Amino acid sequence: MSAKPVVIVISDLHLGGGAADKGDDHVFDQQQLAGFIDTLRASDDGQAGRIELYINGDFLEFAQVGQHLYTLRSADAWCSEGESRAKLKLILDGHPEVFAALKAFSAAGNRVTLAAGNHDVDLFWEGVQADLRAAAGPIDFVLGADWTSRFDGRLRIAHGHQHDLANQFRHWAHPFVSGPGGEQRLEMCPGTLFMVKFVNWLEGNYPFADNIKPVSALWRILARENTLGLASIGWMFARFAARHPGVTLGEKADARALPRKLVEIMQADDAIGATLRGWYRSYLDGSADDEKIHAALAGDPERLEALMIAVMAGEPPGAWEAALAKAPVGGTLGAGHGTLQLAESQKVDDKLLFREVAKAELTRAGSIAEVVVLGHTHCPDDWSVSEAPGKRYFNPGSWTRYAEIGKQTKLRLADLKNEAAFPYSLNYVRISAGPAGLNAQMLTHARCAGGL
Repeated sequence: MSAKPVVIVISDLHLGGGAADKGDDHVFDQQQLAGFIDTLRASDDGQAGRIELYINGDFLEFAQVGQHLYTLRSADAWCSEGESRAKLKLILDGHPEVFAALKAFSAAGNRVTLAAGNHDVDLFWEGVQADLRAAAGPIDFVLGADWTSRFDGRLRIAHGHQHDLANQFRHWAHPFVSGPGGEQRLEMCPGTLFMVKFVNWLEGNYPFADNIKPVSALWRILARENTLGLASIGWMFARFAARHPGVTLGEKADARALPRKLVEIMQADDAIGATLRGWYRSYLDGSADDEKIHAALAGDPERLEALMIAVMAGEPPGAWEAALAKAPVGGTLGAGHGTLQLAESQKVDDKLLFREVAKAELTRAGSIAEVVVLGHTHCPDDWSVSEAPGKRYFNPGSWTRYAEIGKQTKLRLADLKNEAAFPYSLNYVRISAGPAGLNAQMLTHARCAGGL
């Protein structure tokens, strides 16, 4: 298929099950995406078949739709092909107008390209690809590539999740693992485990929880809740974030403060102690006595982290939080204190990290790239690289509602109940070739200011 002279890039649409799916975060109250695709088709370029619509990852929300369809208790293996296809059917049934619009768009001679992201690794299944083509017409798939080029390498596109440790796949070029009985399954990245076993459960009561970006903001919100179950999840995620280059726990942070508090409660509360010790013996050390368990958890933060990950994988969603729901944190472990404190001078959020990724690609030796487009962060960005005059980085953000990063320092879980209170900005990047280089700009199809 020949290259198109106009490339439109969107990303992170997160289509779920439509009106029947309470967890569908995609903005579709006015059929915005279908309308956008129809507008592209009706344009002069669209009628002439001159457009490539490049959907840059996380188009489809496999991680959250049809939660009952994935029942495997694993921290490593995601869906089988049959499970992924069953999830896809819910998405196709929930948004028929979007797939009809895509089919009409390609029928006019335009191209549709879907790049896999961390939320739709399920696109690697051939059966999923066939089902999508049956519903939406000809589609090109970009699978397993860190970067894709257009305009002979002058435009570079990546979803970006491979630069995010929480959502990085060990084998992105071929993300398959062997499940129970040798059944082929997809690899599960840490972020998907966190989504399936914690965020999906949290979203049942707080629908906006999964829209908080960067993810560090979510654990700051959890840290402000005075229950050990939620605060400990924040603690675990803070430790994970602290492994990211450029991000560290604060100099005064004590990684053992929360584990010691947890052990105190285990010793004081028979029910909590019996539950957590039972999990420890089931998942980590079947022969450990009570004293050994308490000493291991209080003295080694990695041991507690390993237990929490094992429980998230092996127990029903929300089990950890439910076991500790009545255990108060007290006043010493909240955001900005102890374990959950980040060194502000060294904090790197997703937006700044992805600027560095883009700069590295635009300035690497031998690169002829003029424009880089990334996704994943849900943070819109239009940035000129000072070290490379004339070169630009774009991130269109997401087609979901979002919270302003500056306002997240004041958010509490209770604020996440009303999803409609938050704004959205449905952006896209348009790139074409001009006589002096690429013409690129970020545009907005629709926006809503929200009411929070």
